[in-house]
Amino acid sequence: MALERVLKFYRQQSPLTDPKEYARLYRGLPRDIPSLVKVVQNVLTHAGWLGAYGLELPEERYQEEMYLRPVQAMLAKIQDLQAGPLTAPRAPERGLVSLCRDFGVMLVSMLRHQGVPARLRVGFAGYFNPRSRYWDHRIAEFWDGSRWVLVDPQLDEVQRNILNLEFNPLDMRPDAPFYLAGEAWQLCRAGCIDPDTFADSPTDVGLPMVRYALLHDLDALNKVELVGPDAWHELISKPEEKLNDADFIVLGRIAELTVHADECFDEMRAFYAELPYAQAVRERLEAIA
Repeated sequence: MALERVLKFYRQQSPLTDPKEYARLYRGLPRDIPSLVKVVQNVLTHAGWLGAYGLELPEERYQEEMYLRPVQAMLAKIQDLQAGPLTAPRAPERGLVSLCRDFGVMLVSMLRHQGVPARLRVGFAGYFNPRSRYWDHRIAEFWDGSRWVLVDPQLDEVQRNILNLEFNPLDMRPDAPFYLAGEAWQLCRAGCIDPDTFADSPTDVGLPMVRYALLHDLDALNKVELVGPDAWHELISKPEEKLNDADFIVLGRIAELTVHADECFDEMRAFYAELPYAQAVRERLEAIA
């Protein structure tokens, strides 16, 4: 069955989510999502929320800990910061300095280790301050036995209280203020929403940011879970005014494939395998492995 092939694919680790020798740290982890998310939050500390925890960390912590691609490297550093079980309580300053991608990819890694189909997703969240825009954000998605469930594993109790959320971040339904990147691209191109609604920072707004997220979501759906700064082909990096009709056709097809990832699974995988952008990503990852 087609669905079984999809679930089998996302049940298996990718080169970036594979904990390798640190799989021993996953023994005995809880299997329910709320408890597993708390483990992720226990070992990671979001770089943008340090003030909420009363923290000020030295600059070298950012340089050493942010943008670690493989979960294996993340777990190694987590153990350097505080050796022992991932479930052992640790102060926020002992958490790996991270961004949203790391929370998502760590949860995905743990779920795949437990045999649960899971994948990283890239899109835009409308629940951060200011809420006048939707901000580039990476979350997780897992198969609960009957459907895919979107989870934001970054949002701990401190963040939830500050943001005053009106939805369940452990089961983000369609009415939650979150757009997958493909949805955002389609709405912008159809003229249904102002592209400046979407941003990566106060100065990085508009369709280039949506394109960036769109390509990273395609990567993630193909189990290539990149970090934010990874931009290794002109399709993701060229100025908006340099895009041509052929580029927009490709990007439109990517949006369609990512929005309907399961129904178009075989086509999406074949499309990605032949896409020059994806070939450039693979070559760069091989070079820095």
